Amino acid sequence: MEDMTMAALQHQASAPAAAAPVQLPLKLRLARLGYRLGGMLAPATAGRFAADAFGRSRMKGARTSFKLPLGAEAFGIVGNQDVQQGYVWKKNGPTALLVHGWGSDSSSMYGFVKPMQTLGFQVASFDAPAHGAAAGHKTTMTRFVNAVGATIDSLDNVQVVIAHSLGSIATVAALSQAGFARSVKCLVLLAAPSALSNVLERWSKDHLQLAPRIVQQVYRHLHADNGVPLSHWDIAVLGAGMQIPVLVLHDPQDPVVPFCEAERLAGSLHNVLLEQAPALGHSRILSAASVKQRVAEFVTDAIST
Repeated sequence: MEDMTMAALQHQASAPAAAAPVQLPLKLRLARLGYRLGGMLAPATAGRFAADAFGRSRMKGARTSFKLPLGAEAFGIVGNQDVQQGYVWKKNGPTALLVHGWGSDSSSMYGFVKPMQTLGFQVASFDAPAHGAAAGHKTTMTRFVNAVGATIDSLDNVQVVIAHSLGSIATVAALSQAGFARSVKCLVLLAAPSALSNVLERWSKDHLQLAPRIVQQVYRHLHADNGVPLSHWDIAVLGAGMQIPVLVLHDPQDPVVPFCEAERLAGSLHNVLLEQAPALGHSRILSAASVKQRVAEFVTDAIST
């Protein structure tokens, strides 16, 4: 995930291919050694540790204090124990909801506030469970999904959702639980993985180099933690019945989530538009003026039809 998995994957992917071998951080080398030994001596325990690491959103004690962003007001989120308040830039009109990625927080999405306000939208965001001002340092996709759903339920007339990275999976999953009967009229997915199991496979094999027996245990523990198998969190499956327009923007050289994930989304969702956002990586795609402009154009077209 973006703090403990996405960032690590990005570090490895950004290393020059033709250069001399990069010295891996001592912490990563020790982790690989520990999991190698754990795989031989106690694979179930090693799998539990790896599952906990995969679900970590930040280091212990790194919680952000609740602080209202400039121009925003707090609003209550009903029916969710993990997340009980969010931020809203009030305006008379429908709402655009911003959903951040794993290991990040709502502030990463603030660049879309002004473009959406200019289009006449009230804009809202929130910190996902164990992110930003929310308590905890690790969470599950199930809890993230429930928080997205509760946030939509607590807001008035959400017509647009803009989501980044793993927040995209949480968003589509939340909408699918409602049978797409909500007011949402269009969806923007930025640097989105198509399935959580793909993220785990890259993290476990490329980053930690876990033995297959440990990976099997990770899947088992995450199934128990989430209440559903990890394969459940698949946008292609969860979004199969979605008819609303979807814009997928992705850097073809994204070092964290490969472009083939965006291509899979384009091939599996209805009414989807896939566009490249070159040279922006996994995170800078959120701040690029060209991306904000394209998102605004897409939303304008989608709402007007």
